[in-house]
Amino acid sequence: MDKVREASAAGRASIGSWVAIGNGVSAELMGRAGLDFLALDAQHGGIDWHNLADTLRAVELGGTQTLVRIPSCTADYVMRVLDLGAGGVIVPMVSNAEQAAVAAQACRYPPHGNRSFGKVRSYYSPQGDPVEPLCFVMIETAEAMENLDAIAATPGVDGLFVGPVDLALSLGLGPALQMPPEIFEAIGKVVKACSRHDVIPGSAALSTDNARELAKMGMKFLAIGSDSSFVRAGAAGLVEVARDLRGD
Repeated sequence: MDKVREASAAGRASIGSWVAIGNGVSAELMGRAGLDFLALDAQHGGIDWHNLADTLRAVELGGTQTLVRIPSCTADYVMRVLDLGAGGVIVPMVSNAEQAAVAAQACRYPPHGNRSFGKVRSYYSPQGDPVEPLCFVMIETAEAMENLDAIAATPGVDGLFVGPVDLALSLGLGPALQMPPEIFEAIGKVVKACSRHDVIPGSAALSTDNARELAKMGMKFLAIGSDSSFVRAGAAGLVEVARDLRGD
């Protein structure tokens, strides 16, 4: 099962979301929602070594492809999440080809990389054949924008994934929770670099409307919302109903 690569090969976008709550029930509900993939957030979310394996299993119950955003670009993080059964990694703060190579090589066994063999769980397709792990590296610094072609050309990198808020911060735009023109311009450059090097362009979307804009620009891997944001939005909606019922 590799909906991400299948969608990209067909010229379609794969649509997913984030799992930020470190809880198996939340992850299972998200896994059964029908999305193409789920990204478990071990950088900013509540996913850690104590709950990662159980959270991966919970998502997989719904047949959904899993990736893990690791805390930082180090080979040990990449190898360990793959050994625990992740279908791929999203690697933050990759600013140059050397850092991209660290991530990509840790995803691949020799002779294509330096991944150490020590599987705890494995990510398998329904046919029983091992699925090649996906390696997305995050473009979220001004330095990364200067090195787009070198990063995209790194062997073993499957896609570039824009972190729009951190990129805005790095470009001196402040914590932009809506994408300013400069970020759309940067995203256009990422899409073109991916096209030149035949890798998948992706991004975190800041809203469903924003996701539509990004898809029109050529993004093929979009993460929209998270389990925690959906809980907050649902609770906020109920509060509005309660206030109306009370006549507040």
